[in-house]
Amino acid sequence: MEKKIVEVRSNTNDNVVIRFEHVEDSSINIFTEGYKKICNRLGINRVQAEERYYVTESN
Repeated sequence: MEKKIVEVRSNTNDNVVIRFEHVEDSSINIFTEGYKKICNRLGINRVQAEERYYVTESN
């Protein structure tokens, strides 16, 4: 399984809010995992998370 570094970034200023390592498998992609982590950390729902943040793979 391939490990990826995933970043959740702010839509406002492009700053990295969360960075974590993710092992991608067929059931959970980086976007689902990224939004799940930011929702849990900030106590917000997925709609709020998608309005404020975006998920990307780190270079």
